[in-house]
Amino acid sequence: MLIPLMQKKKFTLKKLNRLKSKKSFQIVYVKGRTVVDAMSVFYILPDQGEDIKIGLAVGKKLGCAVVRNRVKRLMREVFRMHKAELKKGYHIVWVARKKLTKADYKTFERVFLRLAKRAALLQ
Repeated sequence: MLIPLMQKKKFTLKKLNRLKSKKSFQIVYVKGRTVVDAMSVFYILPDQGEDIKIGLAVGKKLGCAVVRNRVKRLMREVFRMHKAELKKGYHIVWVARKKLTKADYKTFERVFLRLAKRAALLQ
């Protein structure tokens, strides 16, 4: 079965949806507001742009590179699947905590949606 092109494009994660530079992370950390959970933290900064951008932060204290990369992969996937449900014009830095390393995909999804709801990011 073929997926229509428009439906497929909705779930992509482009480079323009990512925060990459240290400077952009620091701006969100300093000027943004914080939403805290036992498993992760959101730093949110409103922006004039029409798109939503996300930066992922997984510290070295969480484990070896394999564990950190798995956490980042799952975080990216959850954001990619729920990007259409979020309000436009925000920069988000999603910081993982130790408890998130042992979580499965459903837990990542639940944590992301809970933090997005508390931050009033859901449409």
